[in-house]
Amino acid sequence: MDYKNHYRSGILVVILFLTGIFFITCSDNKKENINNTYYFELVNFTKDSLKKAVIDNLTGKVSYYKNDKLLILSLNYVTEDHPDMHFFKNADELGTDLKPDIKKVKIEFGGAYSKDSITYSLQKYVYRNNVWVKTSDMGYVKGTTSYKKAKKFAIEEFAKQITNNVVVYTYN
Repeated sequence: MDYKNHYRSGILVVILFLTGIFFITCSDNKKENINNTYYFELVNFTKDSLKKAVIDNLTGKVSYYKNDKLLILSLNYVTEDHPDMHFFKNADELGTDLKPDIKKVKIEFGGAYSKDSITYSLQKYVYRNNVWVKTSDMGYVKGTTSYKKAKKFAIEEFAKQITNNVVVYTYN
């Protein structure tokens, strides 16, 4: 009888060990490559609903090319590791402890906003020598939509367009 209890205990320990190894190898910390993390900063976004929609669309997303197609997924659904993966986080998460070579995309609202169009600019920065250095400026982008009746749908469409432009911009 004692032999059976020891055998069961040994099997339980092995199962717990293998389960722990599985969760360690699948954790989000291993997925994220800090060199390919882009923080985004929203500037002059006065419309709270638009600001929230852009933050919700970009935060926690991952982009990569697979079969020559750009994919944008939630980090929670990524099962493969690709060397060209880009991770997106809100710049509010940075705090004051900034490390060299952190990358940031600044999305600045251009002021022109209506039910069917929006204007914003995109700029890339890298943190070097204790300052943000601009590395690229895409200039102003005008987004349009055909959702003229429901402003809620227009905001969601603008947020998707901004997300797609930011993701493509990080690869150029």
